[in-house]
Amino acid sequence: MKFTLKDYQDEAVREALGNLRKARKRWREDGDKHAFSLTAPTGAGKTVMAAAIFEALFHGDDSYEFDADPGAVVIWFSDDPSLNEQTRFRLMESSDRIHIPI
Repeated sequence: MKFTLKDYQDEAVREALGNLRKARKRWREDGDKHAFSLTAPTGAGKTVMAAAIFEALFHGDDSYEFDADPGAVVIWFSDDPSLNEQTRFRLMESSDRIHIPI
């Protein structure tokens, strides 16, 4: 991460990774699909938090005790191309380990 997360952001990332850990375990055990969302008010840094989650998901993170899953897939979508580009830019700006093709 290029940024230091605020305490509430770090807590949200930790919780999201906990949900991913549980979903991964359940998928391996019984093939059940699981979903959750990351929600926060405008300006809370959701994209920065998502970048931290994606880094841990794809590369692992010792501080979050999260193992890498290089085969993971993230689907990010909206109906606004300019918002998609803004999000892509912000993810790339936040992370030194995420590379998103155009």
